[in-house]
Amino acid sequence: MTNINLLTNQSTKVTMKKALLFAGFAALALCASAQNPFAYGIRATGISDGIATGKTITVNYTLNADAESGAIKFYKAGKTVEKAVDLAGDQLTKGTHAVEVSIEDLQANAAYGFTITTTGAKIDAVKEVFSDFGAGMAHQYWSPYGVACDNNPMSKHFGRVLITEAQANQGATYFTKAQGVGPGLYEYDPQGNPVVKDATKYGYNPLQWVNAKYEGGEKSTKFFAKKVRIAQDGRIFLGVLDCVSNPLYTINPDNLGEWTPVFQGTLATDASGLINNAEGAMVAAPSAAFDVVGKGENLKIANLGSKFGQSYNYGNYTCYEYALGTTNTWSEAATAKVEPYSEQYTISSQSVSIAYDKDGKGIWYAQYRGAPTDAQPAIKHISLKDGNWVEDYSDITTVVRGGGIAYNKDYTLLAIPAGNNVLKVYTVDKDNDGKPVLTEKYVLNTPSIRGYNDICFDYANNIYSCDNGKEVMQQLQLPLENPTVEVPCPQSELFSIPVSTGVTDITSTEVKAKKVIENGQVVIIKGDKKYNLMGVEIK
Repeated sequence: MTNINLLTNQSTKVTMKKALLFAGFAALALCASAQNPFAYGIRATGISDGIATGKTITVNYTLNADAESGAIKFYKAGKTVEKAVDLAGDQLTKGTHAVEVSIEDLQANAAYGFTITTTGAKIDAVKEVFSDFGAGMAHQYWSPYGVACDNNPMSKHFGRVLITEAQANQGATYFTKAQGVGPGLYEYDPQGNPVVKDATKYGYNPLQWVNAKYEGGEKSTKFFAKKVRIAQDGRIFLGVLDCVSNPLYTINPDNLGEWTPVFQGTLATDASGLINNAEGAMVAAPSAAFDVVGKGENLKIANLGSKFGQSYNYGNYTCYEYALGTTNTWSEAATAKVEPYSEQYTISSQSVSIAYDKDGKGIWYAQYRGAPTDAQPAIKHISLKDGNWVEDYSDITTVVRGGGIAYNKDYTLLAIPAGNNVLKVYTVDKDNDGKPVLTEKYVLNTPSIRGYNDICFDYANNIYSCDNGKEVMQQLQLPLENPTVEVPCPQSELFSIPVSTGVTDITSTEVKAKKVIENGQVVIIKGDKKYNLMGVEIK
């Protein structure tokens, strides 16, 4: 018997770039050739106030890609499968569908939810989904450094993909310049189509970033929107490195143009970008990289800050944790300093990332160095032991091109670049001493992606990436052993089936009465009056 819990939420390129690869631009329609499929936009009609109103309901859903097989499964009490309806033919094609399902054989007065399971075609090697950019260049970015997926099926934005354009000096024919707002945040749907903000422009840039250089540091072109992350509870966070704006913003999921500063205080006057509180203590530094873990009151953020923005001084880099919890603002000194990632290792804010373990008690670190050393390592891992962060993994041989590192939705896979045009995906275990052990599971050769500045997995373990070298956003179809994905309906779609009363509608030329269910109770409506089953009028 199948069980599922439906009630639980689940190089130093700064100022110079290669010449533009494309010229001209036509349409923005994309042609995704392949993806591991999953269902999103799951809704049901024939339900009112959580109660089925008839003998059938209509299940509505959208598939990001074609599936070979699938089913709608109904679960009682959130756990036990009571009914399965196979999908077939056009119901398995990429796009939006509506399937009418009989619920007469489900138990009355019981609570139900449902899932949609899809299985895709197995592939033997990785596929670059958006390898043909065509005339639209819809995926050509100048300086993309952050990407995130909403992998919470309870979210009304489930499946959404967000990507950052970090710099404002892109050429006129780039997608983000020609059709977008320049630097800022861009949205894609689960099929990989860019989502337009209004009738004319893509993307969001409420801070009105324009091309500029850091006043301190290396006097190089500014990075604006750097990393973006979507927390388990749906909150969106955006890291900023410009030394003028706030280091971190929360973004309204329902309005991606509404940004609120997280760190409260005063911007330092020395061009460092530091935010200080009223007592003069540092609250936060401009964000070279950050990650978020947990949800609600357990949510916390680790920020790898870079004083003066793009800096080549170890001492300018500090990593602090913030136990943000349910609030979206922070005005105190940090909760804790992550000592191993402070004042050492990081030598450039450009290509570096951090990634929390699932429990928030471990943090991975990755940076791009053409020739890593002990002083400038490629990969590190630290664990929290007795209240202190302790290093327990080090790699100074791998060339982490782009500096990206990321877990998938359930933390069963970890992706790390390994040289030019190569991404490796690992499983992560622990040895007897609790130290992480990486086991290579996939080696992905990707001609269209040279380096991975940031990485995210969607719900079906398709991989989104951004590469400032090739100047693209790309998606990879992972060659899964079992490309089967089950997605639960949102909690808003849970329903119950009323107990039959035997009351039937009465119709005559003189009087019309009908039986309805209101707030879980049987009500008789006759004319403009309502009665209960005892014949008492309901006022």
